[in-house]
Amino acid sequence: MKIYLVDYIGMHCGMHYYNDAFRRVLSAIPGTDISVLSNYACEDNGKPFFLHQYRGNKFRKICCLLRNYLTLLYFVLRNRRACFIYLSYGNFIDLPFMYIVSLAKKNIIDIHEAIAQNADGNANLKRRFKKIYSGRIKSVIVHSQRTNDLLDEYGYGGVRLFVPHFKYCFSKKYDIRRVGADIISSVVEDRVNILFFGNITYDKGVDILMSAVNMLEPKLRSKANIIIAGKDFDGTVYRVQPSDKAAFKIILRHIGDDELVYLYKHTDYVALPYRKTSQSGILEMAFYFRKPILASDVPYFNKMLTEFPSFGILSGKDVPTYAATLASVIGRHSSAAYFLDKDYFRYTNRSEIEVFKEQFATWIKW
Repeated sequence: MKIYLVDYIGMHCGMHYYNDAFRRVLSAIPGTDISVLSNYACEDNGKPFFLHQYRGNKFRKICCLLRNYLTLLYFVLRNRRACFIYLSYGNFIDLPFMYIVSLAKKNIIDIHEAIAQNADGNANLKRRFKKIYSGRIKSVIVHSQRTNDLLDEYGYGGVRLFVPHFKYCFSKKYDIRRVGADIISSVVEDRVNILFFGNITYDKGVDILMSAVNMLEPKLRSKANIIIAGKDFDGTVYRVQPSDKAAFKIILRHIGDDELVYLYKHTDYVALPYRKTSQSGILEMAFYFRKPILASDVPYFNKMLTEFPSFGILSGKDVPTYAATLASVIGRHSSAAYFLDKDYFRYTNRSEIEVFKEQFATWIKW
């Protein structure tokens, strides 16, 4: 069976790591042939399938989006007998893509968000997703309880396949020539390096992290180096002014693949002070590099650290509690033990992945 994994975000937000991991899992199912349709050149395709719709001015972005809709429509109509897996992020622009993919005889929606977290209160968008999930979508892949709850709210009655986030598997080597000077200088060897990585939004709580660092006693703060690296989406990073600028290294831009590897290899902890989330590629990246997380007590992080307790520390979402967590971590940094072998073995051999492969193999034959 020919399978197309459709992802319009791709390189824009690091989804190419997820796509590669997903492809690897599906490739283990006998009789499957998987290709990725995204905005970057995949190993079996000489050029990107989609135009990069996030670059340039507003007019160019709109033109690229419309072109991408038409490109996918034409491709689906020509390959209706193939299986299409569409990655949905719960935005308005997903709706036409989902409708197009539903024209294929075999299709399934891989739901990363049933509705974008910053659009929870958008009744119009919720109504539109309810209509397409209850009316056109027959099969979905879910990763979280939040998605299940929203599907129930939408009245979705089709097939649901569950799978946790796939384990990353890519080279941990980097080309120092492709690492910016700002990235290299952001790491301070004689301090405890704590990394906040990825797209910076209010829901991800960078302001909580910065306020918590401001609350630390000067002696503890002088031992910490907080690296904030990623694209700023809503200005949240400017809500809090550092009381000690020497404690922060802030890099607000796209981070390249070699730079990502450099940062994760040279950091001590990964900060996840999120207000809410359904899943997290940043968490999976931290686990892949065996870097303990400092995570707020939201359901998804609670579940992961309950299952794999040596992978990090669970903290409250409020500033004083997160500050106390930072103080504890910095104070006992050299004596802490993380990623115990028994936990890491269970993580890398999660039975849910094998169950998903069996269920997917059965589903694709229907």
